[in-house]
Amino acid sequence: MKKIIILSVLIFLTQNILSQSKKDIDEQLSRSSLDKVFGIVDRAAGIHNASNIGLFFENRGKLYPRRLTQGPSGEFPINSTKHYIYRVNPWVGIPGNVVQGLHTTNEEWEAVGGYHNPDLAQVAFSDNPQTWHPVNGWPVKDENGNNIFLSDQDSYCVYSDSNNSREVLGLQVAQTGYAFGVAFAKNILFYKFEITNHGQRDLDSLYFGIYSDIDVGNVSGGVPEYGDDKIDFIKEKNLVYFFDDGVSSEWPGGKTGFFGVALLKTPLVNGQMLGLTDMHYNLYDDDLDIDSVQYGIMSSSPSLYNSSLGPRFFHIGNNTNLHYDDPATIPASGLDLVATLSSGPYRLNRGDTLVFIMAFVAGETKDEMLAAAATAQQTVDANFNLPKPPERPNLFGAAEDRAAILYWDDISEKIPDASSGEFDFEGYRIYRSKDKGINWDKIAQFDVINGIGEDKGIQYSYKDTTVLNGFEYWYSITAFDRGSDIIQSLESPIGNTLASPNTISITPRSNAIGREGVSSYDVQQLNGNSNYDLIASPVDNEELAGGNYEVFFSYVPKVEEGNAKTQITITISDSNQTKPLRYGFRFNSPNNFDLINLTTGEIIRAGYNYPSGGREITITGHGLRVRFTDAPGATSDERPEHGDLFTVAYSVNVVKNQTQSVVENRPFLLNQIQATTDGVVFSLNKPNIIKSVSRIGGTDNLTIDFTVVAETLIQQSLYFVNVIGNGTSDGNPFIIINVINNSSPPDTIVAADTVFNLGTFEFLGIQGRVQFSSSSVPSAGNRFSVEVIKPVEPNVKDKYSFKIKGSTIKPELIRENINRIRVVPNPYVASSLYEPEFGELRREPLRQIQFVNLPPECTIYIFTVDADLIKTIYHNSNNGTEVWDLRSEGGREIAPGVYIYVVKAGDVEYKERFAVIK
Repeated sequence: MKKIIILSVLIFLTQNILSQSKKDIDEQLSRSSLDKVFGIVDRAAGIHNASNIGLFFENRGKLYPRRLTQGPSGEFPINSTKHYIYRVNPWVGIPGNVVQGLHTTNEEWEAVGGYHNPDLAQVAFSDNPQTWHPVNGWPVKDENGNNIFLSDQDSYCVYSDSNNSREVLGLQVAQTGYAFGVAFAKNILFYKFEITNHGQRDLDSLYFGIYSDIDVGNVSGGVPEYGDDKIDFIKEKNLVYFFDDGVSSEWPGGKTGFFGVALLKTPLVNGQMLGLTDMHYNLYDDDLDIDSVQYGIMSSSPSLYNSSLGPRFFHIGNNTNLHYDDPATIPASGLDLVATLSSGPYRLNRGDTLVFIMAFVAGETKDEMLAAAATAQQTVDANFNLPKPPERPNLFGAAEDRAAILYWDDISEKIPDASSGEFDFEGYRIYRSKDKGINWDKIAQFDVINGIGEDKGIQYSYKDTTVLNGFEYWYSITAFDRGSDIIQSLESPIGNTLASPNTISITPRSNAIGREGVSSYDVQQLNGNSNYDLIASPVDNEELAGGNYEVFFSYVPKVEEGNAKTQITITISDSNQTKPLRYGFRFNSPNNFDLINLTTGEIIRAGYNYPSGGREITITGHGLRVRFTDAPGATSDERPEHGDLFTVAYSVNVVKNQTQSVVENRPFLLNQIQATTDGVVFSLNKPNIIKSVSRIGGTDNLTIDFTVVAETLIQQSLYFVNVIGNGTSDGNPFIIINVINNSSPPDTIVAADTVFNLGTFEFLGIQGRVQFSSSSVPSAGNRFSVEVIKPVEPNVKDKYSFKIKGSTIKPELIRENINRIRVVPNPYVASSLYEPEFGELRREPLRQIQFVNLPPECTIYIFTVDADLIKTIYHNSNNGTEVWDLRSEGGREIAPGVYIYVVKAGDVEYKERFAVIK
């Protein structure tokens, strides 16, 4: 019997294997090797996600994940769940010995340590210093030891042929990835391979190859959409690209695009770049792990061509050139194709290095993909020295009831342009995605008021109130520059993942009943004479509680336009005269400049002389002296030139708990929305000039509305507006009023003014508009008081403080509002809009309903109508929302029907019902 059972199992396994394609079996073998992979200390992996192509890769010559749970596999557009790459591997071969990491039973590339943090097993990435080696740091440096970063996201790893199954050649590959998020280069992902011979002998007839299996429209484990793939080849572009019939039953939206592999740079031979010397395709099922065959494909070997295996790997059609297959030989219905791109032959002597650069290029259309290929070649030709946008800001946020609060730092403004050296920052844009980063909509923009763009002004916080509770929203902030006559404005990339510093996820939620959130208190003016109001609103984060903040002001200088090396020194000669302004020093020539009030646009003084070496000027009436000092030995390019702009801006500083700087020397405007890096939104606002209006005499039907019409005429005082008589003119009734102040004795501001119904009168910048009934004209004795404040702007003497207190729970409010608790949706019919989809990895959404408007702490009991308890949920949160996955305590989905829920918070209880319909 035991033998029969074993035989049955073997028959089942054999039938199971025979029913699968070779691709399915290889994928299972690749997955089964994961346990071995992570047992080696130097092995690591990483994910490029800064461009529009997402890719997981290993430091073992594998440019793809072994399974999609590890990360994207040539996902384009990123976050779309459209993964184009099945297998892509770099090959290096000499006759009889080809080093590759493709075949899972013979992975010949092995990781080399010392280039990443071994504790994380992650490839070193420029945008994540935690992945760098703890001693060596970032592995790519210049001759002075400074880190070199060429893109928005560089990666670096090294591997060798120490697992070579034929003969260890001593080859070592330093692989660098480059991903750009800027719009013109986002559909590209670059890899550079620096191949060095550390072996005992020189290597001749060496070829470099890129094994490329691109599966268009396919989903692992789904319908085999890879069977209709086609390729095309453009020799002059060194480009091979894959496509199919344009549709896929497996991909969201059903549409497919174009995905290419380009070999952009190869070594020189006799002064000429060889480029792509050979290109052949074959069926995936015809792959062979035989070195002589692999080398024969790479080198277009006549012996392989003339062998019995030749028809598998050579499809030259009507070509006379054995080195390139003719894509026209592929049937119109397509095939499951693999393309091998190679370049050679080369000689690699001991100690020498060969450099190859390739790129993945993609597009929704062929033209878009070809445009990406052209940009990729231009980028490599420019040695990756592309114009760069401002640094990405760091974005933070907090959820509120039907709102999302965003705030960000000002790092984008403090780093000069890497190409020009100018501080050319222009503004911020905020984007929102409702589908986890697949599609983005711009919802706000803030830019410098300088005559460029929308001139909305800069701010550092934004409240999005066009959201619904319970739904997840992604937000990303970008920074853009002002551009130039030569280069258009450049914008930093939208973050493609939540690991990006400028991208966050927020799910608005109901407020917890009975809870008053984190708030500011004890706002004080410690110094100065300004009567502007400091408004501080912290996000609802308990970690802020107990914080003591001080706000004070200074000036910050900057060479804003131009690349002058001039030092700007500010001296405050009279703090009482300083003003909250931004000053500009615009150079008309190297020897002449104008002083401008950039806040108002007014020219304070034109035609200052600027001698060689610099000078000092006094801004009369503003309490400032500004000295310009050119760098010693400065060239003419390093001194001020025509068009250069130096600025001195009023700036704000915020210090927390006397030691932590949460805003440092940030240019500041009155009434501007600012935010600290830990989440306190604040502004310094002009006081209401008309502070109060009171009726202090008379009972007649009379109203007077007061408005400011000329702020420059305002005088701070308490005024009394008196009705001193009435009358008619041509049948129209009027009243006579006078205005006095509260001095002793009072000054008469308006002796007597006749005002008709709906008419107006004015005094010292204030206008009053009267309204009364024509049938009942107000009589003398009606009297109003008007308190008027003259705004006093802050200067460098002003200093404020405030404190943050934590949330409080008020049981009486819980009792009053307990009946606001709800279940949404109710009834639950088949599904709810809250339920997230999981793409190809999980087609079935996670079921959920939400309990909203809960107290901060409570227990939810869920019963059947027969009073059987099926679920107990303990809620302890700063918000009033709790999610339930419609599963009982045992993890089973509940049946359709009506259910009773009871919410208990201390001695308060609430009971209601909800229905589930499937």
